Amino acid sequence: MGELNQVWTNLIDNAIYAMEKNGELFIETKCNSNEVTVRIIDSGGGIPANIVSLIFDPFFTTKKVGEGTGIGLDIVKRIVSRHNGEIKVNSVPGRTEFIICIPYQQKKENEQ
Repeated sequence: MGELNQVWTNLIDNAIYAMEKNGELFIETKCNSNEVTVRIIDSGGGIPANIVSLIFDPFFTTKKVGEGTGIGLDIVKRIVSRHNGEIKVNSVPGRTEFIICIPYQQKKENEQ
């Protein structure tokens, strides 16, 4: 579970990068009988619709040279997948939301 810290770090760092000086960042958590849901929401400029499908691809970045490697969201997706979870993104200008759902009961290696 310690690697989940990398998920939160990458998503929060990206959110902070995307916002102006007076941006707002919200982190919401919710538990039900099956899973934990974490929402990381920022007030940045949003992710253009034509690149949303690319943001989890390794080495894809919208940052300037030297500011990002394009592996952060790839790492996020791989870690969430290893925990049998899923990640979704909803984005419009002024509101980007990453939704991470991770089940309580993890499948054993031989069940996958």
